[in-house]
Amino acid sequence: MNKIIHLNTNIYGATTLKDIKAPEQNNMALHVCLNSEDVMKNRKELEKETLPLENWVLPWQKHTANVQRVSICDHGKGAYTKEDSILNVDALYTTEPNTLIGVFTADCVGVLVVDETTPCVCVIHSGWKGTAQGIVDKVVKELISKDLLHPQFTKAYFSPSILFDSLEVGMEVIDLIHNLDFDVEPFIRYMPHQKAYLDNQGLCIQMLKNNGITQIVPSTMDTKKEIETCFSYRNNKQTGEHFTFGFIKE
Repeated sequence: MNKIIHLNTNIYGATTLKDIKAPEQNNMALHVCLNSEDVMKNRKELEKETLPLENWVLPWQKHTANVQRVSICDHGKGAYTKEDSILNVDALYTTEPNTLIGVFTADCVGVLVVDETTPCVCVIHSGWKGTAQGIVDKVVKELISKDLLHPQFTKAYFSPSILFDSLEVGMEVIDLIHNLDFDVEPFIRYMPHQKAYLDNQGLCIQMLKNNGITQIVPSTMDTKKEIETCFSYRNNKQTGEHFTFGFIKE
């Protein structure tokens, strides 16, 4: 299957990519599909390389800053239908082995955060709305406070997303970004006509660094530009989504 493997130790993590040869070009998201049976074909292919679908736990993201801990009791949620997904959360984490968690993205940022010493795995979805709410900062702070992430051992991996040179937003978005509690100016490039370019990935990286996390692997893949391998909502309103996921091996 076409994907980027981020980590393969006691924790496995990866991001699936667009694949024109696969059903729906390898779309993994039931909530933005043309044919749910095609999405399930893709999930069943990924199942062969990871964990059984009955061990998957998936959210239905709504651009919130909400996070939820996942346990074995949640196994199967969102794996077969969108209706039983974990609702109204944009980040999941778990410390239980053989529990696959993931988030879906097109232009938004997907982040896989892991501490192999705990072990703990966390997945975060952050479009500009989530970034403006500081979701990465909020989630990481919560996990550090619970002694589940230790900054010196924590690693973060980014999915493809719409990058600085491509993410054009209005000043109403910039106004929201200015509410963050650190200097955001390095991540903004002002343009004429009340427009600006925004470095969404850079802002999320800075939130990690602000919490002492330095082992960070950004993505160089711009979803708006790399049309052969990346889904992009801005390029095509009816689009599939990448799947950034991870699980702790038994």
